[in-house]
This record gives sequence, structure tokens and C-alpha cells, in this order.
Amino acid sequence: MTVTRTLLTSLCLLLSLGLSGHALAWDATSHRLSAYVAWEALAPEQRQIFSALLKKHPRFQSDFLDVMPANIMLADQDQQDRWVFGQAAVWPDLARSFQADDLIRYNRPTWHYIDGAWIRGDAHQGNVYVGVEPQPSIHGESTGPIEHEGDVSNVVQGIEFNLARLKHPLSSSSEKAIALSWVLHLVADIHQPLHSGALMSSTLFATGDRGGNGISTQSSNLHSRWDGALRNQPFDDTLRRMNSFVRQADLSAIDMNVDTWLQESRQILYEFAYPDEIKAAVLRSERRGTQMSAFALDDDYVSEMQAISEDRVTLAGMRLSVALGAALDR
Repeated sequence: MTVTRTLLTSLCLLLSLGLSGHALAWDATSHRLSAYVAWEALAPEQRQIFSALLKKHPRFQSDFLDVMPANIMLADQDQQDRWVFGQAAVWPDLARSFQADDLIRYNRPTWHYIDGAWIRGDAHQGNVYVGVEPQPSIHGESTGPIEHEGDVSNVVQGIEFNLARLKHPLSSSSEKAIALSWVLHLVADIHQPLHSGALMSSTLFATGDRGGNGISTQSSNLHSRWDGALRNQPFDDTLRRMNSFVRQADLSAIDMNVDTWLQESRQILYEFAYPDEIKAAVLRSERRGTQMSAFALDDDYVSEMQAISEDRVTLAGMRLSVALGAALDR
């Protein structure tokens, strides 16, 4: 049913580092963890630049200062700046609940995920087909500047567009602050396997299961279970493990090809996210003409999901630190 953690760790971390040769993506816990990993890897002067930039965010007062926890308000400046940095990584999800003009101005729902049929460069199809012929691939545009945000339609393009806006000398401070928030968020999003494709079948999921949202599990759905995989782990202990790994890694060897990041998530989607039991249940329900009942994720699956998620969030944080450092160099 599962891929071993050793194999997945090698895939997600060692190979990516070069050491051996629809719904929300992640919850606030995982987004904040990836941002804190990046923060730890940034130099103090880089942190200061990004902290100053985020103070130019057009909703800094309402979405940052006004919701800062009391214990953070009483902490030192570095702790406050780190919390703001993490809040920026969460902010694009907050924008989903904005009202009126601010909803139109800031919410970008299609930026958080990608159509599983979309391919480019190192990325192959991300859909898992059960009892149905694969759909034709959608060949994405080559890597290049995207001049207008209206041309951004998925998480890959969202990362590229916002990194370019962050680097651009003519971007205003407020534009750069928003772009920084989106970069922090989307680099984590693309490392969530269930934001890279979907399961498709002949009748139950003829247009896809929306990255696991259509697969009911105990009190939730498959997508939500992945989003919250790290929620119940002790936050400080998880962050400590992540930072310990990063300190031993060679960040100069990390793979910074966004298409590769996407393909890593898709390989996990193929090999682990939809186990044979789920595929069989889909086929059985279609044969009987019934709806699928809630699927029980066993302890082995949950444990493996948590391990994979921790690896992916760590890797997202490492790549964030490299991408943001390069943006300042530019």
C-alpha cells in the first residue's frame, strides 16, 4: 500500500539537494513552519530587509499587528519579526475570507494549485487515472516573464510571477510586500502533493476529485488530512528537527527548478497519496452505482503521510531561503 519513508526521503530531500548524485494547501501550521525554516536560514541583514518590507503591506495593521498574539507582542523584536514573516506565509489563505473590494483585490484562488494535466519541462502529468483513459496533456508556456497577474493561472506561474515582481526595481513597496507573502505561501503549496493533480475515474470523478477533496475520510477528506498532517505534532519539536537538517545541508546544491518541485509532488501523488484500497473502492462504487463511503486511513498511512509532509515542508523552507536570497541579490 505504501512507499517506504526511506525511499520518499531520498526522493524529496537527497536527490533534490544533490547529495546523491482547490481547497487550502497545508494549514497555517505547515505554512508557518516552512516560513520559519526559511527565516532561520536567512542572514540577519536579509531578515531586516524583509521585515521592513512587510511593514509596507497594505493590510499590515489589520492582518498582522491587530492579530499578533499577546505572547509575541511581549517578546523581543526578532521574535516579533519572525512571527510577521510567518503570518505573511499564511496571509494568502486569509484573503479568501476578505469582503467586497479587498476580496477582488487580493484573493487569487487558482494560484494555490495546478491542473494535473498541465505539464512543462521536468513536470509530467499529475492525474491518477482509475478505469479511464488518460486525458491529453496541457502543455504550459515556457518559463518566461509574466507581465500581468491576470495571465497567472496556477501555482507554478504564481511562484514565477511573484518572484519577478519581488525582484523588479519598479515594483512599489506595497506590491513587493504582497509578492513576498505570495512567494512564502506558494512555494509551500507546490510541495503539497495533493495540489499537484487529482484522481480521475469514469463517473464518480469524471472531472477529478479536486486533489482528494472528493475522497471522504474519518471526519474529513483526503486533501484536508494532508493539509493538517503536522497540526498535532509539537510545533517547537518539529521546527527543531527541520532546522537541524537544514544546518547540515548544502543549500548551494538545492534544485531550484519549479517544474522539478512540481514533479516531486506528483511522484508522491502517484506512488503514495492514493493507495490501492482507495482506487479499488472507486472502481467498486462505480460498478455498483453507489457513492463511496468514508475511507479509513490506517495508522501506517497516517504515519507515512506525516513523515512525507515534514520532509516536504522542510524542503519548501530551504528553497524559500535560497529564492529570497537570490531576490535580494538581484
